[in-house]
Amino acid sequence: MSTPDTSTSTRAIAEHLLETMRLLDRADNQQLSIQNGGAYGDVREALIKVLAEEGWRRGMADEAIHKAMCDDISLWDAMFACRA
Repeated sequence: MSTPDTSTSTRAIAEHLLETMRLLDRADNQQLSIQNGGAYGDVREALIKVLAEEGWRRGMADEAIHKAMCDDISLWDAMFACRA
């Protein structure tokens, strides 16, 4: 069994939050996946705040999060794809 990544870099935290969003999106309890006012929306807002620390504007973060969720890729790969 591998040891979980315990990196505390902003990038690692952002990727963990993205993975949490993916889990919430597939949750058995669909109340968790409600975008506004549910846990999914709360985690998404936290992710946007973390990305702001990296200098990402809200619109840029929204676009990258959407791309990452739809294409099942990392946030940084999504950002590169959105810029292309």
